[in-house]
Amino acid sequence: MNLSAPNLNYFWASLMMEELYRSGVRSIGLAPGSRSSPLAEAAASHGKLNVSVYPDERMLGFRMLGEALASGRPTVAITTSGTAVANLFPAIAEAHHSEIPLIALTADRPPELRDCGANQATDQVKLFGSFVRFFSNLPVPSEKISPAFLLSTVDAALHAATGVLRGPVHLNVPFREPLAPIQKQFSQRRLIHELGDWPKNERPWIAYEASKTTVENSLALIDEIRKSQRGIILAGALESESSRAVAALATHLNWPLLPDIQSGLRVGANDETVIAQADVVLANKRFAHGAGCDLLLQFGSRFVTRRFLALAGDETIKKRVIVDDAPGRMDPLHRNCIRVSESPAAIVESLLKELPSRTKSEWLSQWTCASAAVEKNWSQRFSLTTKLSEPGVAAALSTLLNEGDGWFLGNSLSIRLAATFASSQGASLHVAANRGLSGIDGQIASAVGYAAGSGRPLTLLLGDLSALHDLNSLSLLRHSKVPLIVVVVNNDGGGIFSLLPIAESARHFEKVFGVPHGLEFSGAARMFGLPYAAPTTSTAFVKAWRKARRSGTSTLIEVRTRRADTARMVRRLVAEAAQKLDRSRV
Repeated sequence: MNLSAPNLNYFWASLMMEELYRSGVRSIGLAPGSRSSPLAEAAASHGKLNVSVYPDERMLGFRMLGEALASGRPTVAITTSGTAVANLFPAIAEAHHSEIPLIALTADRPPELRDCGANQATDQVKLFGSFVRFFSNLPVPSEKISPAFLLSTVDAALHAATGVLRGPVHLNVPFREPLAPIQKQFSQRRLIHELGDWPKNERPWIAYEASKTTVENSLALIDEIRKSQRGIILAGALESESSRAVAALATHLNWPLLPDIQSGLRVGANDETVIAQADVVLANKRFAHGAGCDLLLQFGSRFVTRRFLALAGDETIKKRVIVDDAPGRMDPLHRNCIRVSESPAAIVESLLKELPSRTKSEWLSQWTCASAAVEKNWSQRFSLTTKLSEPGVAAALSTLLNEGDGWFLGNSLSIRLAATFASSQGASLHVAANRGLSGIDGQIASAVGYAAGSGRPLTLLLGDLSALHDLNSLSLLRHSKVPLIVVVVNNDGGGIFSLLPIAESARHFEKVFGVPHGLEFSGAARMFGLPYAAPTTSTAFVKAWRKARRSGTSTLIEVRTRRADTARMVRRLVAEAAQKLDRSRV
């Protein structure tokens, strides 16, 4: 480690970069700026940090958020002062609600340049308010301040970001001149001496011991499960380890497992206990209230579809247990329940040891047969037509993607169509989305970051307004080491609103909610140097996707549809599939 620095600002910044690295950070993104020069130069000079540069801060924030989401490691976004910091707010808000360890490292003017009309100076103190787990407004670098203070502050921030209440943190770092790496003498030897053996070892200044996971909470669940004859396991957003554990518990108990699209169990379901088509099954009146469920065992939260949320809050189900290690309340319906704030994987491990396995029951068969009937219906529907549709695109991608691929779903209509129409017969996929706040901003940048963090080929499915909102992030695709296929479904506006009651009652629906723009994306593909395809049939879409996948090059595929056609199709398909269950022997 080389701590030699031309001046105190650069020494201060170099200490921060080294401690970030020792505390688990491997990837740092930055946007160009003057006040942040010491931080940027120190990051680039570190040697072991992966440093990338982005032209604007909103893109930067979502790009680093996506990587942290995929890798589980904290990532850092460095900005200069002023509006640059404010542009991180959307990504910080998403990180807050999704418990993603995103570190905002923002340069600032010194105190004497605040509130006096100085250029590019604003109040950055606690700018992100309650959206961050930890905030520190660091002092201006000074020889009178022990470097141990700086290191311990970095450690405290990283502990807050990666601890029990994972999430974003904010370190605000003011600098006086010189901002450039010019020589200015300071007591470097004395400051290094104050750190003792730290420069010679590789440990953080303060190493926080991870708390041991307790499984005592499982004792409260065991009795409830033993008394239940018709239990349902409801799986929300889960990490891979918890997904596998929850699937094992469903098999052990032979209970129906209803998987959200973010659970890791919805696509590529290979166990008969997984009711992959539960969203449509729940649209049938016989299953709408859980079909006589006497215990709802919920792992994770943040359900995409309304029917899952309705089941989670159904008052006819008297017993309910939520296992979710996310902080705070995770139940918007405020049902009476047992809440276990612990890792689902840890709880399941204890349950499997204590509970006897159960044989397959008629109860499970009802759900399994219903899901299979819906799956068959979708397969027949989408194979008999070559007309390209939004439900058809979601269904096709669920079977086209290869084992272990990543599927990033844009918010609004795209993720809902995937949740409803995806096939369970495809490969097992890593499905991700920004569902903390479910905004349509930063989708492309987040997907690029997710691909980098996971190292997996990725397909992004999003709508036209989401793509327009983050159009500049298409510039990231050419330089992404992991190829991305971006599928933009262009229905000329806000397609989700056509499926909401407002479409039937608003006098100015098309102007205020439809928001037609009349744009297409071939020009954007040319501008950013991306291969482009605009298939008009389902067969052509499959060919375009496969060509892009074989090429190993990031590609933009645009699918043109009509909002009104999509709304009618979705309503008709779901209603018909649900009604067929009544006419069947299921």
